[in-house]
Amino acid sequence: MARARKLRRRSSRDREGAFLAEGPQAVLEALATGSPIEEIFVSGEAPREVEEKARAAGVKVLRVTDDVVSSLPDTSTPQGVVAVVEMRSLELGDLPGDADLVIVLADVRDPGNAGTILRSALAAGADAAVFASGSVDPYHPKTVRAAAGALFRLPVVRGIDLVDALSVLKGAGFSLLGAEASAEVPYTDVDMTGKLALVLGNEAWGLPSEASAVIDPFVSIPMPGPVESLNVGIAGALLLFEAVRQRGPGNLPPR
Repeated sequence: MARARKLRRRSSRDREGAFLAEGPQAVLEALATGSPIEEIFVSGEAPREVEEKARAAGVKVLRVTDDVVSSLPDTSTPQGVVAVVEMRSLELGDLPGDADLVIVLADVRDPGNAGTILRSALAAGADAAVFASGSVDPYHPKTVRAAAGALFRLPVVRGIDLVDALSVLKGAGFSLLGAEASAEVPYTDVDMTGKLALVLGNEAWGLPSEASAVIDPFVSIPMPGPVESLNVGIAGALLLFEAVRQRGPGNLPPR
């Protein structure tokens, strides 16, 4: 139990190679995908389905009080179930040769936005999400919660230098498309049908300058209303589903 509580901190997650997944939806997704779950803590609030499927999968289940399970996540609305899940390590070079849609997070700091991007990327049929150095940890409890189970189905690369990531993707034949509010080209006016990496920057200051030399094109999202910029989670979803639209219905395989 003490080890599980420590996993709320990134340093402990990195050291232990594990993270917390909270709530029935996330834990059921982890079970459904065969993710490496070390143990699951459940209280009286947990749906019986979680415990039944966990035991059927041979996963250790510990029944505890509501107070105990609510002390594990960093939320004020515990859902009666928390799992300790092993991290899956993926290198950018491990992507399959037919991968053709990747989302790259560059200095995206808000865990809720990052989780939203993961969920949208999975829904759009993306092949991977890259969390470049400086971005929030994809295994942050709030990111895991906002992703609503997407983390267990979408391959994630973390901790790679942004310039290195873009160089690897470009070398693999990906076009690098960056979102910038000041760009003159609307995002609907560029071809997104080939191998494509969508690069999203920080919620406040956009993409770092070192990325500008390799990203081409930069696109904007037209906003006729009196708003300077969109939430990066919303911007990411718009770009991802424009790629889906251009590629045609059913062109991206379901996950």
